[in-house]
Amino acid sequence: MTRRSFIAGLFALVFAATPCAFAEGLPKSESKATQVANDLDQHEASIRALDRQFFEAVAELEQSYVSERKELREQITEKLKKHQKTLTQQGELDAAVSVRDKAESIRESKIAIPNSKQSPDAERSILGTWRWNNGVDIKNLGGGKTNGNGTWRLVDAKEQAYEFKWSRIPADRVRLSANGRVLEGTKAHDPSFRVWAVRID
Repeated sequence: MTRRSFIAGLFALVFAATPCAFAEGLPKSESKATQVANDLDQHEASIRALDRQFFEAVAELEQSYVSERKELREQITEKLKKHQKTLTQQGELDAAVSVRDKAESIRESKIAIPNSKQSPDAERSILGTWRWNNGVDIKNLGGGKTNGNGTWRLVDAKEQAYEFKWSRIPADRVRLSANGRVLEGTKAHDPSFRVWAVRID
């Protein structure tokens, strides 16, 4: 064994026997890993706390909404009741009965919390690629988006009416046909300007 190899072996033995003397950076890396884990735990806890605040706020808002709706209902039914009495005294019995029926209908109506989300069926019915009367093919995507710069939204679920907004031209207001294959309507700002689109996929 040469002197050089002997010295190299001796240094290797010393390093192997005393790892702590040369690992001063290890506790720091462990500390950083622990800090990251703690930060992630805190992040999740903060999200859960925010979720609780959100649901509590929504519950409070819904209660307030129902309470105010009941108050409005009581106000209108009281007015209708007085109107009915006046009509009865004046001998207008048919009108009085009509007002009474309207008051009962309002009194018995169910108060429902409004839902800002579109129904899945309403969204599915408009998705896909449509060829507009100007020859441009537009693909309607979920969430009120298109494959271009336009957007769409349901404005009347009962009438299946939609509004399409474009970046460079005025908006369109159209209705979906019963078979789900045609959109037809007018420019939102000009009812005399007809527009339409046909589903092509």
